[in-house]
Amino acid sequence: MSFDITRWMEELVRRLQETFGARLTAVGLQGSFKRGEETTQSDIDAVVVLDRISPADITAYKSLLAQMPDASHPVCGFFGGKEDLKNWSRAELFQFGQDTRLFYGSLEGILPPPTRQDAALAAQAGAGTVYHALVHTWVHGELTADFLRSLRKNLFFALQAAHFARTGQYVTNKQTLLEGLQNSAERAGLQTPPPAETLPQTAGKILRCCQRLLAEFELPLK
Repeated sequence: MSFDITRWMEELVRRLQETFGARLTAVGLQGSFKRGEETTQSDIDAVVVLDRISPADITAYKSLLAQMPDASHPVCGFFGGKEDLKNWSRAELFQFGQDTRLFYGSLEGILPPPTRQDAALAAQAGAGTVYHALVHTWVHGELTADFLRSLRKNLFFALQAAHFARTGQYVTNKQTLLEGLQNSAERAGLQTPPPAETLPQTAGKILRCCQRLLAEFELPLK
């Protein structure tokens, strides 16, 4: 029997209501399951927003997740309070709002409408994070195919934000984004490498893509 993410999320909402009652503000889904690009190894990126959270709430949520049916997919995502979310970095909130499919409640009044400036900041921050992780591991650790795959996943979000900053259009999946990118270095950094390509060659493509984004979004958009 195949995994039914809709049924799983509906069960999550029911149990959250039993546990937190009227304090529950919003429940949503992000990531590959939301985009319809999930695999058998995909995590469930659940978003749960309460009025506020305490250490006891965190423990209660952890216990609730441990008792959810069908543990074939690990659960990750966001658990927090709405007032904390209002004070979050707008660069991080850019993707948070765009990439959330709601199953319960609303994020209205919590998340500001995304702007191209927010997207530019998200692209800059994302490129910097990937750049640092890549170079640090290249120098002090070991490049692996799994590590570079995870970096390309994060690079997707940076390029997704960059595309919005340039065009005002939010693209939800990798293939459509690749088709919309005009720069060859950006496409090369995001594409799955051919089988014969070495890990340093793939890492070099990711590095050049990050360098381009950092240069483009060095200054805020006017």
